[in-house]
Amino acid sequence: MKQIVKLIIKCGCVMLPLLVVCMYIRSHPLAFMDNEAPHYLWNKIKTNTAGGQTYDVLILGDSAANAAYMPEALSGTTLNLALGGTTPVENYYTLQDWLAHNPAPKACYISFQDSHLQKEDCFWTRTMYSHRYTLRQNLEMLKKAIEYKEPSILTEHYVLDFISYELFLPNKYITSFMNASFNQRYQGNRSAQQADDLYGGRYIARGLNEYVPSGEIVNEKFYVNPLFDSYYRKILELCYENQIQVHIIKLPYPDNMSFTKEYTEEFNCYFGELKKEYPDIKVDRFPVYPKEVFSDSVHMNTRGALSFSMALKEMYPEDFEGKSVTPEQTMAVNEEIKAENKIEWIIKFIIGRPYTVVICDNTGELQEMYSLFVQNGILSSVELVKLDDEELREVGDFYRISGNGSHSADFSIFEEEGRPMFQMQGQDATSWDVAENMLGLMVIDNANRSIVCQKKFRYVDAALVVSN
Repeated sequence: MKQIVKLIIKCGCVMLPLLVVCMYIRSHPLAFMDNEAPHYLWNKIKTNTAGGQTYDVLILGDSAANAAYMPEALSGTTLNLALGGTTPVENYYTLQDWLAHNPAPKACYISFQDSHLQKEDCFWTRTMYSHRYTLRQNLEMLKKAIEYKEPSILTEHYVLDFISYELFLPNKYITSFMNASFNQRYQGNRSAQQADDLYGGRYIARGLNEYVPSGEIVNEKFYVNPLFDSYYRKILELCYENQIQVHIIKLPYPDNMSFTKEYTEEFNCYFGELKKEYPDIKVDRFPVYPKEVFSDSVHMNTRGALSFSMALKEMYPEDFEGKSVTPEQTMAVNEEIKAENKIEWIIKFIIGRPYTVVICDNTGELQEMYSLFVQNGILSSVELVKLDDEELREVGDFYRISGNGSHSADFSIFEEEGRPMFQMQGQDATSWDVAENMLGLMVIDNANRSIVCQKKFRYVDAALVVSN
């Protein structure tokens, strides 16, 4: 008996470090997990938390959808639940989680790039790695993959992989665990989740990186594999059961990409059949966009997301118009404006919103360039108004642009010792130094009576270039 007890104690001592590591991995994922794991975990918390904000619109899809739909530009009641690398399989359970804990939205917008209608490429490395879904849901996914013999999920050692992930075994986490030195990723991962809160779930390709293609891309065939087709229909059925209006959106692609006649016929055939089975769904296919508003061949950058979201809002105003602006929405827009380095896109951000842009132009080129912005379709619906003040003519030409047509911004501009001064009502005056051949810009958040940012642009080679 003593020998058995000693053996048990020895085994316990041997196993104890492994158990401690497994428990740590399970209880402290933000301390070491990398890549998109913090966003997956944010998504899990958001969908499984009851009693939060009510949302009218949910976004489902993959990384292309996450990058494209900009909640701060759409409405304060829009939530982007798309996750990079996911397919209709995972998105069905995302919607299932949401409906189990929250009121059903009025509308659901669904977008996938073609590759995620054809195969899984992140099931093990993101879905299972992050533990975004429950054991029951993971087992159901695996069972369906076996039923449909889906090779992109049924890898060579899929049973052992499944067990390893579900038990949080170190063989699946040791690399990221050691690279993080136990807990060095915590602050970065928490910051990523806080950004998810601010930007309504959008985290892919936020920024101004511009796609530089190496050549033309031709898409020749469109198809949806049987497993993903079955889950696509499960999403539609879940929406029908909860009286959710479904919008299937084929997102814009960069203008170096084309689609053959065969592709278009197959695309129309597939979604035509879906519409026969689910007649209330709406299917829209967007045209190509300029490659400069993409960060790569699939994902729109912030400018592309803004353009797409504004176009979508115009198409379906019943889903996005008339909603109260949330503090998070305003804060997100302000952060995007601060990050922008082109004057035309700063102005585009304020269209339809309670902002005012005030400009001091010492280049003499603004009016002509503004006309070009309008002719090229970048800007519309906002008027460039010159401030005709004799006192200021010696220090520059001054203009204002109102985002929502209101001229209620409480500010004044005056000359002091040969230089312009800018002052919000009830606040201290700010010196506005704009040198020759430069343009100065102020963005005012009228709702909060605050200056969002002040920027300078230099006129170089027939263009306005931001100056630090």
